[in-house]
Amino acid sequence: MAGAGAISGLARAGFIARGVVYLVIGALALLVGLGYGRHDLDRAGALVAIAGEPFGVLLLWLLFIGFVGLALWRAVRAAGSAESGGHRLLDAVRAVIYAIGAWSIYQFLAHGRTPTTSDASAYDVSARLLRSDDGRALMVVLSLVAIVVGIAMVVHAVSKRFAERLRTGWMTYRTRDLVLRLGQAGHIARGVILAAAGFFALRAGLSDTPGEAKGLDATLRSFAQTSFGPLVLILVALGLIAFGLYSFAEARWRRTLGGVPR
Repeated sequence: MAGAGAISGLARAGFIARGVVYLVIGALALLVGLGYGRHDLDRAGALVAIAGEPFGVLLLWLLFIGFVGLALWRAVRAAGSAESGGHRLLDAVRAVIYAIGAWSIYQFLAHGRTPTTSDASAYDVSARLLRSDDGRALMVVLSLVAIVVGIAMVVHAVSKRFAERLRTGWMTYRTRDLVLRLGQAGHIARGVILAAAGFFALRAGLSDTPGEAKGLDATLRSFAQTSFGPLVLILVALGLIAFGLYSFAEARWRRTLGGVPR
């Protein structure tokens, strides 16, 4: 298609941007697991942490461009992909998510508005749903969907099905093995987090208590409160770091809309 090369280039820049965000969140979570963390473990905390580093503002502008690229790429796929309707709908949802992420970065850079924390967002959404007539039932359904999707992500990771999206034939054997291991660890961590967040949302819906719902920050911190102590949080944090590194590999070898990786 016309412009496929340019859109693919933007998508690859977006994968790098996504990788940076996951690396930062994973590093922050690892520090919390080791007893040294001070930032929120979500996108808001990542933006604040990046802004406080040398050349942080420049990096945030590059992240903004990357997320715009991902949003555009997903939108193009949703509009013109030959895949099934379910895949196109998922691409459309992801396009909106990445667009919101890009907008929050712009608001932070242009107006100094720190994005709402994930915990505050989870509480607000839960409170609104539980106040509506059919909101409680909808919240329970959405929570179950999140749990199922989280479990499916773990199964997807174990089976290495995500490798179908990569040009593995362009990798050496060692590189392919490393990328697949990073992808497995990263997708498992994301699946565990989503399933856990779904569980907390389900508990909030069943108990009619919005405060039971947890965003990314509180969900990650809850892993440190298990009988294994901070070990679970450390393992999940390492998984997020692995997904960040895997995102860099996607920027190099992901099948996008055209063009040959160089």
